Amino acid sequence: MLKLDTLSKEGTVAILRRLSTAEARFKELNKVVPNTRTLTKRLKELQTEGLIRKVEARYTITNEGFDIIFKISELEEKAKLKWIYDGELSKIRFRWMKISLRRLVEAFLKEFDDELISIILYGSATRDTFQLGRSDIDLLYILEDGTTNIWQREENIFKNFQSTWEYKACDHLLKTQGFYGYPEVTTLSLHKSHAKIFQPIYLDMLPHRAVLYDKQEFFHKLMKKLQEALKTLGTIRIEHADGTYCWFLKPNMTPGESIEISLG
Repeated sequence: MLKLDTLSKEGTVAILRRLSTAEARFKELNKVVPNTRTLTKRLKELQTEGLIRKVEARYTITNEGFDIIFKISELEEKAKLKWIYDGELSKIRFRWMKISLRRLVEAFLKEFDDELISIILYGSATRDTFQLGRSDIDLLYILEDGTTNIWQREENIFKNFQSTWEYKACDHLLKTQGFYGYPEVTTLSLHKSHAKIFQPIYLDMLPHRAVLYDKQEFFHKLMKKLQEALKTLGTIRIEHADGTYCWFLKPNMTPGESIEISLG
């Protein structure tokens, strides 16, 4: 059982944060805990607690150490980032993904500010089918009409995101588990006016999604309108035993008939 007073001691969290991004020698750790005597004590205590280990001249963090520092980070960020929907984050199975996506959403907000309307996580990351090393993280984000230079600004967002502690720690964790590193993030962007037009991808989001940011509940209202429209059409969703599924938007439609779904 971890002694709580260990975490409260000077330098403990700083050491765990540093080792969560990469292994390090004593000299390198001395930069985050300048007092050599204090550093020596903390390293011994953390090894005793099983949070770090020493391999030859290098110190590395253990899975238990990752778990502790991620829990600390999660509590700290939860208190600061009030705009994140915690109920939606609970849909995400992995703690490392929750922590890193908080920081990524913050990066989107910093870049787009009031131009950002919604950010939605969808796909396997919100289901039980996410596979480490194989699955991508799928994000849809919606912007105000008139927002320009989207691709260049998105590139800047991910450049900044990859420099954060959250990204580096999650990337290092996955590499220590034998995976390539942090998963590829696949994005889809829509202007507000286009988001109000039915998009086939919305069907995938109806049963499984996590709305990470939603100004004035724009996307929540959009999904409610879609559900009502599909109910009127008599839409049927059929899920197969292997987890795949298909939709019959209007089971009784006649040949040549077109379907219009208005979300405006």
